[in-house]
Amino acid sequence: MGTKEAVKRNQSSMQVLKTLNLLLENDYTMTELIRKLNENEKEPLFNNSVVSKYINTCRFCGFEIPKIHNKYFVASIPFGIELTANERDLLDDLHFAVKNTMSSTSDESFGIFLKRLNNYSNKELIRVEPKTQQQAYELFDKAVEEKRKVLLLFRAKAVFECIPLRIVEKKGKTSFHVIHDGKEKVIAADRLTGLEMIDKRFEQPDNNDTQQEVVFKLKGKLASTYTLRENEKIVNNNSADELVVSNVGESKKNLFSRLLRYDKSCEILFPLHYREEMKSILDEMLLNYGA
Repeated sequence: MGTKEAVKRNQSSMQVLKTLNLLLENDYTMTELIRKLNENEKEPLFNNSVVSKYINTCRFCGFEIPKIHNKYFVASIPFGIELTANERDLLDDLHFAVKNTMSSTSDESFGIFLKRLNNYSNKELIRVEPKTQQQAYELFDKAVEEKRKVLLLFRAKAVFECIPLRIVEKKGKTSFHVIHDGKEKVIAADRLTGLEMIDKRFEQPDNNDTQQEVVFKLKGKLASTYTLRENEKIVNNNSADELVVSNVGESKKNLFSRLLRYDKSCEILFPLHYREEMKSILDEMLLNYGA
């Protein structure tokens, strides 16, 4: 009896591994997973319920497998390769060299290698929903910093490959300012189901720093007494003791100098790299005073 149970458990484990192996090959819908898994079986062993159970087993073991556009993505694995920005740049340079100096066969082989490597590296993919929106904003800012393109996955099933510019507030909504098909677009976060940073680099578009939008929140008495500058507008003032302001065009040096005077009554919301820079300045100031 014990031997039969052990065999049964082993068979189930093998089916989980088959499911995981297929997910590591590509992104599939449930229908595609069932069809492909049953292709090599003498009789159909996989169905919706069984495959869902196997995917949840993988998730329990530490695999992040979000479902976006009805497809399952392996976004992170416990033993995934963490590629740094410099390593991604090196792979891009190698691919460029192979493509331009070697045969088409070599180019194809190197492309296959990159695809396999990507499958075992942790993808920069976030499902955009209320509980993960902050992570999505951070990933978008990271793409801007590393000059990497992003894929925006819409609720309407469309997928845009874009050059990321900045996060902005528009009509009270947090949005992504991007370039898609050569045109600038502002896309509200609530229209998206997913955001992925991909390996494709982009050249920094001609972009005057004076057009940078900075959104900050004022609290307490300052919220009711603050006087807007010429280049500022109110984004949100639903609360009597909070005011959210959008500032466009003020130099970073002048803006930071002014906002620092507001102390804890002011908080930068976007862009996130401005927010982190302000936090670093405050931390350094506290160290100087032995706090």
